[in-house]
Amino acid sequence: MSLLKNWKLILATLSVALFTACAGSSGGSDDYSSGDDSEYAGGGSRSAPKEHVDEDKLKKTEKEAMDITEENHKLRKEIFEAKNKLGIPVDRPTDDAPAAAE
Repeated sequence: MSLLKNWKLILATLSVALFTACAGSSGGSDDYSSGDDSEYAGGGSRSAPKEHVDEDKLKKTEKEAMDITEENHKLRKEIFEAKNKLGIPVDRPTDDAPAAAE
């Protein structure tokens, strides 16, 4: 049997070898990989240490978040008023579409 007559068999063998090599490589993006990617696989010793959160710390963080939210609201209001004074059209973003980049 010559090699030219069995070209389909040779092609199939090479395809299987190629797929096997690709499936066995560590370059894939599966969640169960081993090696240096263990921090992304959900396990491993590189996870951040758990921090104890008490009620006072939680209230302090909540107050900081509220202050930042109020400051953000004030700044957005100032921008809105400045755009109106300059005659720049003010587009209000909808829930469906992201805001247009300026």
